[in-house]
Amino acid sequence: MFSRKRSWQAKGMKCRKCGLDLTAYRGCREVTLRCPSCGQVFELGKYASSMDEDFEEEMGFVPMDRI
Repeated sequence: MFSRKRSWQAKGMKCRKCGLDLTAYRGCREVTLRCPSCGQVFELGKYASSMDEDFEEEMGFVPMDRI
């Protein structure tokens, strides 16, 4: 059975509190960005301009009406 990653490092998307790279988590209904250090959660839309090709490829497997 083929399965996609449930989480991946969001390179270049930094936590506004601690400055570390965020981790993207793909759930059934949405993708969220979380800081691995402080646990703060960020809206994906606020980081749209920072998405690289790898991030966009992972996002291609999430229905866009669920973001």
